[in-house]
This record gives sequence, C-alpha cells and structure tokens, in this order.
Amino acid sequence: MCRLFGLTANKPVDVEFSLLKADKPFRNLGEDNPDGWGIGWYEDNKAKIFKEGISAKNSERFCSYAKEVRSNIVIVHVRKGTGAPPSEVNSHPFKYKNWLFAHNGSVDRDYLLDILKDKYKKELKGETDSEIYFYWILQCIEETKDVIEGIKKAIDEIIKSGIYYTGLNFLLSDGKFLYAFRYSRHSKDYYSLWLLKREPSESGPLEFRSKETSALLRSKALKGEKAVLVCSEKLTEEKWEEIEFGNLLIIDPNLSIKKWELYE
Repeated sequence: MCRLFGLTANKPVDVEFSLLKADKPFRNLGEDNPDGWGIGWYEDNKAKIFKEGISAKNSERFCSYAKEVRSNIVIVHVRKGTGAPPSEVNSHPFKYKNWLFAHNGSVDRDYLLDILKDKYKKELKGETDSEIYFYWILQCIEETKDVIEGIKKAIDEIIKSGIYYTGLNFLLSDGKFLYAFRYSRHSKDYYSLWLLKREPSESGPLEFRSKETSALLRSKALKGEKAVLVCSEKLTEEKWEEIEFGNLLIIDPNLSIKKWELYE
C-alpha cells in the first residue's frame, strides 16, 4: 500500500538522517512503494508540500528536500497505488489551508464522495480515495468543532457503515499538533505504526552501530534538539515503541504525547 513518516521537534530540523542515512532509510521504502512520494512541512507557520509521481528511489529531488527542508513538523509519504495512476496530484501528503495529511490503506471512495460537502468536493485535485478520506475527516472536524471528536466521527462512519476499507492509518497536522492513527480491517502487521522519542543530545551528533551492517551511523542532531518520530516501519535500532492498534496519538508543540484508544 504505502508507508508513512512523521516528525515533530522542539526546533526546526531537517530529516536527512531518517530519510537518507538511517540503518533502514525511509527512501528505500520507495522501492516497494514506487507510485509517488511527497513531503510536507511548515515554513513561517504556513504549510508547504512538494510531490512527484515517481519512486523516491529514483528521485534526485527527494534527496534535495530531505537535506534542505527544516521544520518543526514534517510528514513524508511513499505511495503504492490502489487504482489511481501515479502522478503528482495523487501523491501524498495532501494540503488544505494549514492542514497536512498522509494515509496508508484504502477506503470506499464513492461512499465518502457522496457524503462530502460541495465545499470540500471543490478542493479535490486527484483521483485517490485518500484525498477524499482527508476531506471527510476535515468535514467532521468542522462539524464537531473539535479535532479528536471529528476524527472519531469520521472513523465511526467508515467502520459502522460497513463499507469497504483496508487500512485507515494516517498522519495529520495543523502546524501545531501531529496526529497519528492506526487501524485496519485486517493485516495488522502490515498496517503497523511505530513511535520513537529522541531526547536532546548533550554531546553532539547521535551515534549508534547498525546491527545489520556494523556500520557506524551518525545523525545531525544538535545539542538540545528533541524530537518525536512516527513511522510505518522502524528505521533504526533505537527503542521504537509500537503504537497500539486502534489508538490515536496527539503530539503537542511541547512534544507531550497523549493516547486515545478509539477502537479495539
């Protein structure tokens, strides 16, 4: 299907280490997910995106953006399509105002399109179910006037209506908070989501040795830099924690993490 990566930090950081230099760099996941890639971030508190309809493994721009983007919140996605063709507009993340969103899975596109308001239908640019899923969540947030309640309402409609879906995993941000949700109809192992809390470095770059290659890996972590990472797969040999099935994580600007068990 797809793979997700999200990072939120206490200061603007780049994601070169995680995307290009980690033990299992996120870019390599583009090999099995070749139908596009994208990166979303915040610049002067405004959401920005760059996307391509090619594999991250074949993109020089992927390397450039991994090194050059600096932001407190970054969302990256590699896509394996489920119907819509590879293209820039069908790649994730999607952007609406200051919201960024990336999805892993599939859901009944026609059903959600039928219950989407014209206000959001007019914003659709591509052909994916994921983009409609994004606007459906935003519509529910608008109706409930609460992000968590809106997310729950959106997911409830999908699960309780009995419509087709595989995975509902997503990363969502409004520029202040990072939201991460894990849920699927089946294949729980595939629709995984992992969390890593990286504490400030007092002695310079983070260093550790790869168990697979014995190579010494070094991040560009600066003194006092603190971050929380969320990814579909563990990228390093650090102490990643599995996000429990059915849980919604909310990471605030202070990097405090709240967990809501929405479903079992």
